[in-house]
Amino acid sequence: MKWEKKGILYQPDTSLWWSKKYGMVPTPCYLPQKNVLRIFFAATDENIFGRVSFIDVNPDNPSQIIYCHPEPILDIGEPGTFDDCGVNVSSLVKTKSKWLMYYVGYQRAFQVPYMLFMGLAQSSDDLEKFERVSKAPLLDRKADSYISHAAPFVMQDNDIFKMWYWIGKKWVAINDKSYISASIGYAESNDGYDWIIKSHQCIVPNEETEFSVGRPWVLKTERGYRMFYSVRKKKELYRIGYAESENGLDWIRKDNEVGIDVSESGWDSEMICYPAVIKVNDRTFMFYNGNNNGATGFGYAELIEN
Repeated sequence: MKWEKKGILYQPDTSLWWSKKYGMVPTPCYLPQKNVLRIFFAATDENIFGRVSFIDVNPDNPSQIIYCHPEPILDIGEPGTFDDCGVNVSSLVKTKSKWLMYYVGYQRAFQVPYMLFMGLAQSSDDLEKFERVSKAPLLDRKADSYISHAAPFVMQDNDIFKMWYWIGKKWVAINDKSYISASIGYAESNDGYDWIIKSHQCIVPNEETEFSVGRPWVLKTERGYRMFYSVRKKKELYRIGYAESENGLDWIRKDNEVGIDVSESGWDSEMICYPAVIKVNDRTFMFYNGNNNGATGFGYAELIEN
């Protein structure tokens, strides 16, 4: 693969109370009836409380922003809930009657910086307002995965809802800072609401050089499944990884074939992360975050060689 970077697309709009810092985890969704590419993301206020909103861009020229929504469409949770410090959109799925938004909720902690778990919200309108399905996490702690379940990607595949998601295994210290060491797991559902976790790890970090992989994004093609994800290494910041699978469970990592890396200078010169890949009108785009996990906003690239 080879991607051509098109530059930064969105930066925090500091004139808005909820968008003072960050534009994180871009999540695109093509709306053919409107002929727009809607990109959901999370922005944070002055106190780093995150809320979800969106922009609409021209699908033939994503650099052209058509509309910026002025308010959050999903707010922080009630005090004491798993998402009372912020929400980050991660994946959207259209069912017969609703749109389902899978998101990451975070809560600040004392002995570790934060806790991350996934939530579910739904919308029956035109994607401008979402309501929580539950105040509890969608997947809660398990005996063998009790640190974190988050950053899900969900697709409906042959009448089965399939989820690839981040499994936090433990907290580790890297350069005197605490981070979650994570792998990518798999779950299935008949309806998108109730999930069965499969005891299977799809992607695991290379223990010699990496400590975490996460925020998967999966495409199903004629050649099988293709996954893009974030890789956190011990001696450098985030990079984007790539893997292929015939069945969606057993994956072969091909990070050296991903075809995109940090720039020599600018907004994505230190890291690139949280990729989301979408095909629109025979063109394929990748939306992603750059330096400091989205503090500089998000940009995009176009696939020019497959």
